[in-house]
Amino acid sequence: MENPPIILTMGEPAGIGPELIIKVKKILGDRYPFYVIGDFNFLTSIATKSSIETVKIQHYSQTFKYPEKLCIFDHKLPDKVVPGNISLKNSAVVKQNIQKAVSLVKTKQALALVTNPINKWALKQNKNFLYEGHTDFLAYLDSENATSVMMLANRNGFRVIPVTVHIPIKQISSKLTPQLLKKTLNIVANSLRTDYEIENPKILITGMNPHAGENSTIGLEESTVIAPVIKNLQHPNFQLIGPVPADTAFTPKNRSKYDAFVCMYHDQALIPIKTISFHESINITLGLSFVRTSPDHGTALDISGKNEANPQSLILAIEEAQNIAKARQKYAEKK
Repeated sequence: MENPPIILTMGEPAGIGPELIIKVKKILGDRYPFYVIGDFNFLTSIATKSSIETVKIQHYSQTFKYPEKLCIFDHKLPDKVVPGNISLKNSAVVKQNIQKAVSLVKTKQALALVTNPINKWALKQNKNFLYEGHTDFLAYLDSENATSVMMLANRNGFRVIPVTVHIPIKQISSKLTPQLLKKTLNIVANSLRTDYEIENPKILITGMNPHAGENSTIGLEESTVIAPVIKNLQHPNFQLIGPVPADTAFTPKNRSKYDAFVCMYHDQALIPIKTISFHESINITLGLSFVRTSPDHGTALDISGKNEANPQSLILAIEEAQNIAKARQKYAEKK
């Protein structure tokens, strides 16, 4: 039986997501079958400029009937889109698009979900988006008991995971609990096995404070939270090393040695990978029952509509979604 295609969301309409979709279709052609949930007329107006034909579909199977065209599951926007200028009415539809896309992938009408960037400020202005971002919203849509973990990865196997994500620096210490760290490490180890076929993952864990606390003289989180979890969680099926000072964690030698780096907060994880490979890294959500990837960048309102957006990260996100879906199928067949 043929796998269904991948589904893409349009993301924030005023951002670069729509432009990226058209560029990716032009580059990939029918190499990776996908369809988009978004405003048909708006996407068609952009596609026409790049000589890409579009077709409105009602069922995912039509994607295989029109492989050379951009297939769109129409979800109309209430306002005209002005690139770079957010419409809160349109932003409200972004949430609905994500909900519909998750429904389609969970009912096996899509192989995986690839999301384009959203603007969290705009979503929260509508007072009905109570989430830090895509990652925890997807966990809510997947299951009330699901725990999602954000991982960024590049094509060279460099993978970073922040334990705490979109919260102020002053809240990190109170949010960094043994329970959260333990759950994150278990999800990462399991995902490396099921999604990347790494049977015995090696995971490096950073400290939170400078010099990993320097024997508790520059902070206590290493001795009270991080080190005890590492000690208690050691398992024959994965190797945990740490806490390691973050300023020496990401050396070339370590990047070749470890399968993933678990970091204590957002910038500690994202700065190294975005510095090394800004256009060639992607966001992958671990811990969900379905596959979800996305580009590693934001909506880039400042260049929206200027035909300057780089599609490389979205291309890699689609490729990775396909690869992870196949790895999960292979893993399930072995069990």
